[in-house]
Amino acid sequence: MGTNEKKVVQNWLAAVRGDSEGVGDAFTRYFHPDATWTLIGSTPISGTYKGLESIQNDFLGANFRGEEREGPSVQGLSQEYGIKPLEVEDVLSLEDGRVVVFCRSDGMGRNGVAYKNQYCWIVTVRDDKIAAMLEFCDTALIEQAQFDKMIVPRGTTTPVYAR
Repeated sequence: MGTNEKKVVQNWLAAVRGDSEGVGDAFTRYFHPDATWTLIGSTPISGTYKGLESIQNDFLGANFRGEEREGPSVQGLSQEYGIKPLEVEDVLSLEDGRVVVFCRSDGMGRNGVAYKNQYCWIVTVRDDKIAAMLEFCDTALIEQAQFDKMIVPRGTTTPVYAR
């Protein structure tokens, strides 16, 4: 158990490291139409997205749109900079057939904040397609780079960006 599941995940990871057209195709090819993606935390995009369309539009799309709130903030990741190909550190099979992926991204917020996040994904594969993703990452970085929110360290009044 786990060998086939791991291969499905590795094939998807290889496919999402291509151009933007290839990335969209990779989701269609490797994800179940009823897949779920859960991002932990309390960011504006944290939660569980059900169905491939919701994953692509409501979750992944929000990475570039931000939460579209009024005001002078600049939200979303830079489409001009893009997201550089994932740097995959390890792909491990669990005894129950799930797959764990450790990887890093390289992007830039439209506000100029570097988006170099680290991820741990726990992936469930069903019928040779990805059925569920559980994502753990630096959610404070998401708030800063994607949603233009500042972190104020305890005991100070000076906001800090992760630049």
